[in-house]
Amino acid sequence: MDRDDREPVFRPKVYMNEEHGVVKEIRGSWALVLTDRQAMCGECVARGYCHMLGGGKEMIAEAINSAGAKAGDFVKIGIPEGTVTKASMVVYMVPALGLVGGATLGYYLARPLGFDVNLLTLVGSIIGLGIALTVARLLSNRLSKKPSYRPEIIQIITPEGPAGD
Repeated sequence: MDRDDREPVFRPKVYMNEEHGVVKEIRGSWALVLTDRQAMCGECVARGYCHMLGGGKEMIAEAINSAGAKAGDFVKIGIPEGTVTKASMVVYMVPALGLVGGATLGYYLARPLGFDVNLLTLVGSIIGLGIALTVARLLSNRLSKKPSYRPEIIQIITPEGPAGD
């Protein structure tokens, strides 16, 4: 059987960090959704699109309105599964690599340049970390513009149950 003879497999999106909320406002293809702040929000890649209201437990998330929700609708929002993993790589691995890479470079350059090994290792690690944090920030800004890194309205929920039942 040739590979071309097979039907393509449809894989539905799997969402992480699903939350319920109320649509407060529609802005074109976006919706502002009022949700309860969760403990996991601090680690979320989309946290830049959520805004705290008065320091309480409520927050507003800017979500893609793919379900066609209207103001006042009770909805479920989520972030696609692989997003958190990719964002974690940027947030944690890039700075770690910069720190270790800078320290290693400082260590190996110290003797040929006639500097104290410990001092140049420390300076190299600080410079490497600074460069890596700048790169991580630039990558984060670039990724945050992609729709796959933003919350999405998955489902409109009615008082009787999910839409379409």
